[in-house]
Amino acid sequence: MRGKRVKEICEYAERVIDDMNEGMVVVQGGGNGLLENGREAMVNAILKVVERARKTNLRVAVTSLLRRPACNEEYEQLHKEVNRDLHEKILVMKAESIWKREVCFSFLDMDDLIQAGCFLRDGVYLSQEGETKLSQRFICRIRATNFLMEGRMD
Repeated sequence: MRGKRVKEICEYAERVIDDMNEGMVVVQGGGNGLLENGREAMVNAILKVVERARKTNLRVAVTSLLRRPACNEEYEQLHKEVNRDLHEKILVMKAESIWKREVCFSFLDMDDLIQAGCFLRDGVYLSQEGETKLSQRFICRIRATNFLMEGRMD
């Protein structure tokens, strides 16, 4: 959903979640509107989707906001703060879910994986290499989560 704002993406995600009865939801918030809406609005919008998935008993993986080499230092700082907040909140949810033997939560930090060379010339969108790296990380996480969940079912 390139070019969409987080509000539009979250509304779409909630509709998709409502139609699901099993599986995993991967929530990848983008950076569109981050500077305009701010850190708290971005975190809250993403967590709203996570809560919706939690209520439907879906596994959830939240990815970090991706850096944008073309953006200014203010964006870079905000993206790091949003990622830190999301990571902390998802860790709390994960601990609670393990304790209650409920759904599984994960936070995937992509900053170390997706470097400047993984973007198109515009410095915003991922190149084929970036998309491949991102997809491979998703696949690894989904397989690991499925393996863990199968063990919980016994």
